[in-house]
Amino acid sequence: MSVKPSSGSSPLEGPTAVPDDDFGEIHNWTELLYFFNHTLSECHVELSEDTKRVVLFVLYLAIFVVGLVENLLVICVNWRHPSRAGLLNLYILNMAIADLGIVLSLPVWMLEVTLDYTWLWGSFFCRFTHYFYFANMYSSIFFLTCLSVDRYVTFTNASPFWQRHQHRVRRAMCAGVWLLSAIIPLPEVVHIQLVEGSEPMCLFMAPFETYSTWSLVVALSTTVLGFLLPFPLIAVFNVLMACRLRRQGQPEGRRHCLLVCAYIAVFVICWLPYHVTLLLLTLHGTHVSLHCYLAHLLYFFYDVIDCFSMLHCVANPILYNFLSSSFRGRLLSVVVRYLPKDQARVGARASSSSFTQHSIIITKESNLPTAAEPHPHPILNFQTPSLPPNLHSTIA
Repeated sequence: MSVKPSSGSSPLEGPTAVPDDDFGEIHNWTELLYFFNHTLSECHVELSEDTKRVVLFVLYLAIFVVGLVENLLVICVNWRHPSRAGLLNLYILNMAIADLGIVLSLPVWMLEVTLDYTWLWGSFFCRFTHYFYFANMYSSIFFLTCLSVDRYVTFTNASPFWQRHQHRVRRAMCAGVWLLSAIIPLPEVVHIQLVEGSEPMCLFMAPFETYSTWSLVVALSTTVLGFLLPFPLIAVFNVLMACRLRRQGQPEGRRHCLLVCAYIAVFVICWLPYHVTLLLLTLHGTHVSLHCYLAHLLYFFYDVIDCFSMLHCVANPILYNFLSSSFRGRLLSVVVRYLPKDQARVGARASSSSFTQHSIIITKESNLPTAAEPHPHPILNFQTPSLPPNLHSTIA
């Protein structure tokens, strides 16, 4: 949740008159906020703040409930029943933990919006809540990037060195991602303050003399580290993976290509509008001049776009877990384990019957011995025999 750029509604408004066309005569926060109030009000754009608050409350609540359930299930299943994908699922587990951290911060933003951006939790939580969100946001994006790169490298690299050291490399990468994500938000968080006025507000308040520089640096670093660097890596390595699968002419190749397109599309849909809006609002007034109506609309819809970006916490568990038959099988095992004994026996018999049917299919089509061990992903194993074992569940 990046702190919303000053839009005009603030308890710091004052009577100081400021020329509308001269930023050079603005010398303090009161004059700057008055400038925004005065210029934006001239547009006479009638947008309902009450309607926006209701919509935001519903969106935050829906993302919180669905994201909480999904990510808790992903963490529980991958923690208690690791798949044959081995430590490649380590990225998925850590990504789910990061997404869960984002989801747990949503009640704070939900109440803040409902209270018209009044902050009730004190100065410490003003900074800590934003820091907690930023750290988990970067972690989720970086783990997704690592997963995309590692999946392709594992699929194409059969060198003995990689086979021996891949687990150690993944552990080191996960530790590095958490450390890097803990450091990156610090320059922005140190400038977040609780502003006391008629109503306390949690705002980005860099020194006034260098505010435009600080805000531009923070916005650019957020966009570069959160989108411009990860997106090409995610897109390129997923496309390369899809091309490899298509060239092999596997029956599941088309499905994998559609999944790859979904991975890229979801990332773009969630994050591109957010970063474009953030940059435009940061550049407005000091580096570029936006039309009054456009500026007003961007300020009004910034919170909605920011909320919309959090949909990745709901989409990631579906794309990288629930669409995998291996994950669904392990999820069923977890559910059966906590059912009453009578229902558990029924579920176990159904599961055993399902696995027996899969074993028959494998035996019939690939001439394997009838006593072959049931595999949670048998059809994919038969159709893509060249896939390394630790890729079966992550691309299915």
